[in-house]
Amino acid sequence: MDIEKSAVQTGSEARMPALQPFATPPEPEPATIDVLVLDDSRFDAMCILRECRRTDLPVRVTIATNIEHFRELLMQKQYQLVFIDYLLPDGNGLAAQQILREGGKNGQSPVVMISGEARHDVAVEAMKGGCIDYKSKTDLTRDALKSLILRALEEGSKLARAELDHSMAVQKQEIVAAMREVLREEMSSVAMTPFGGPEAMRRMLQSYGLIPEGDGYDWSKVLDDPATNFVFRTH
Repeated sequence: MDIEKSAVQTGSEARMPALQPFATPPEPEPATIDVLVLDDSRFDAMCILRECRRTDLPVRVTIATNIEHFRELLMQKQYQLVFIDYLLPDGNGLAAQQILREGGKNGQSPVVMISGEARHDVAVEAMKGGCIDYKSKTDLTRDALKSLILRALEEGSKLARAELDHSMAVQKQEIVAAMREVLREEMSSVAMTPFGGPEAMRRMLQSYGLIPEGDGYDWSKVLDDPATNFVFRTH
């Protein structure tokens, strides 16, 4: 009996599946950094592409060889950094920069103006136009490009935060304006009821976080005060 029981137990143990080792979840893929290069020289553009790949950043480079092609690419997607050659056969870099700033997906994209040789006058005009930097093509080494890309990402992050703050401020103003209208309606409703009066008005305003002091208070002043804060009812 004991032998049979032991055999059954042994067979049961043999059939138990082996424990699998804990699998570490894969690391998320880094977000692709889209870079646009406007340069009529295919050789120079490919040099920038090659050096960008050597930065060890997840960079994807798109090349435009003329302003019209540049305009088309700007409408297709957003770029985290844009390089614009100053000397172009169908215009110049400042004109191309103006096209970019006209709006759309890339109206606020960081721009670096580049040229075959360093020119102080071009640098001044480029910086006035909102470029984050001006570089001679010979200075576009791997380390310089990596620094520019990281700087552009930081600028983009600051811009996104500023846009979010602005959007929240606008929404707050809209909510406050709507609440003012609700208060005006409730004040009129309270005033028309048989139990209306200063005390009823005070209780209603207290429910919104507005606690006026003294008798004969001008309730309308509360609604017109931009410093007024509201507390929303929970029912």
